[in-house]
Amino acid sequence: MKNTMRDNMNPCQHTLSNDMVYKEVVIIGNGPSGMVTSYMLAGNVPYLKNIPEDLPIDEMLRARLSNLPAGQSLYEADLLELAEGLEGRSQNPIPLLMDNLLRPCADMGVNADALIEWKYDVAKQIDHIVLGRGPPGGAWQSFPARVRTLSPAAWLCLPPHRATPSAGGDATARVPARAVADYCTRYVHACNLTRYFRSGVVVTSVRAWPRTGTPCSSACPLAANFCVSGYEAGSGRALRLCCARVVLASGAGRAGSLPHVARHALHAPAALQRALRRRRRRRRRRRRPAADTTTPPVLIVGSGVSAADAVWLTLRANLHALHLHRTPAEALARLSPQTYPDYCQVYKMMCDGTSGNYPNYTSYPEHVIVDVTPESTDSPESDPDAECTRPKRVKLLNLVTNEVQEVTVSLIVVLIGSKPDLFFLQTNFTLDCIEDCIKCTEKRDEIRKKDDRRQSFLKNHWYYLKSVLGQSIQICKSRFSYTEINGNTDTKCMMPDCNKRTEKCTCDSKSNMNEECEYEGSYKNFLEAKFTCQCDNNPYSNGIGFGVDPKKPVDGRTNPVAIDKSTHELLYAPKGIYALGPLTGDNFVRFIPGGALAIVAHIHKQKSEAQ
Repeated sequence: MKNTMRDNMNPCQHTLSNDMVYKEVVIIGNGPSGMVTSYMLAGNVPYLKNIPEDLPIDEMLRARLSNLPAGQSLYEADLLELAEGLEGRSQNPIPLLMDNLLRPCADMGVNADALIEWKYDVAKQIDHIVLGRGPPGGAWQSFPARVRTLSPAAWLCLPPHRATPSAGGDATARVPARAVADYCTRYVHACNLTRYFRSGVVVTSVRAWPRTGTPCSSACPLAANFCVSGYEAGSGRALRLCCARVVLASGAGRAGSLPHVARHALHAPAALQRALRRRRRRRRRRRRPAADTTTPPVLIVGSGVSAADAVWLTLRANLHALHLHRTPAEALARLSPQTYPDYCQVYKMMCDGTSGNYPNYTSYPEHVIVDVTPESTDSPESDPDAECTRPKRVKLLNLVTNEVQEVTVSLIVVLIGSKPDLFFLQTNFTLDCIEDCIKCTEKRDEIRKKDDRRQSFLKNHWYYLKSVLGQSIQICKSRFSYTEINGNTDTKCMMPDCNKRTEKCTCDSKSNMNEECEYEGSYKNFLEAKFTCQCDNNPYSNGIGFGVDPKKPVDGRTNPVAIDKSTHELLYAPKGIYALGPLTGDNFVRFIPGGALAIVAHIHKQKSEAQ
């Protein structure tokens, strides 16, 4: 307290450049992970309440909690020791501990009061800012409004609430995703966190910041360790923050895609819902019947919960669903038919395979997409998803029989999971590059338009061009030998003009004629390097180097970010960078507060030691 009073009496005189702002903590991501971390950093401290004797919590946990000194906050306790031996649906001990305290015996069906009470302490406030691309709530703001959550209402609330207001008093009820999104918006206002949140911000880099002197306090700009750069999505105005610590709360925001299908596909249930809504409006304008049998079916790729949501959205729109999937996900198999009849029905349809027992559903187990050919469309040019909503012919390969089948579909929806996007941790993308990236994107779009016009010209004049080329080839064959035409001294190389290239050919000239020649420095690669924006192809977007297995991309389920279990600090990054939520494998909202507790408790302990 004396140090706080001293800092207030003698404010810090150190300043930064005009375009730089200092914050003690910068939180990247404004979903539930960022929201609950902000709530604790704002000065809200958790204290343990009396534990009822008849509450059947873990006996070892009860004994350890009873040894805590009276009036001690959880910030001052040894959290890792308290969490020892706990088991549950999280691999992180402190999230398991916090879940047992906020929702005691929840997995046993007991709806008991939380064992934690929250008290506001102005001395525990830590200056911070929460950056997000959209409004508070993160990915919840983009989910289809009527799709119901997997977790019951009681598991979706954040401290200090017991249940989301829209649950109607039923803690076991599943709520629509829109209700959770609205709850997140209200949460920020109800907990007086508005001043900490800044929406519409795209973070582009997090870099080490060299110290230029000794800080006079924890709130001194000289205490900065990192520089966080970004820009405002609406205005394009640059944003630069220096901070002592960074919290990664960005979740899994990058949808998985199939490279050869991505251009023609949608990658979110919400995008499918928008496309179906636009189609329904166009059908009404044309006065078509509600059940339009002339509309091609919707092709859905994926075997998880999101794919099941897409199947239901398609069936409710009176369209036929073609479902490409591998083995149904375990997440669907574990769900109770009484609580989750919708997902269990999709799981049953997937398991029945090609039985044909469902009139508007066709299962394609163990199939993959090998080719997509768009057809002509009457979609208006103003349609933002015109490329995706155009009818297409799709070739499907059966991996078991190697048979190829062609189907015509109206939409392709690829839902094969999502992964974190950590490009801002290691990147050459700087604020000076923003204008170049905009120009790069414009240049790329211009090239694509020219390419589309060129393809259109070739389509309209194909037969004429074919006849002219055929005649030219015949003339060449009659006058020159194959070697002179092809430019190869060794006719066993399939690459035309191979020996005349200045780059080194890496193919084997004695190889099989059916094998493809691979060579370095191709003209195509040169064009891609020249006209492709490097922001879209950052090699570090997949988080290689930060996972439990550093050689593999970060995945919230199979390879989460490697953290110190007691503090949630990243192991393979500079000290002062933390992570929680889906990045660390905690994909359920109920376990997120535990990660925030570990982070904030560690920050307070470091500040106390520094004083």
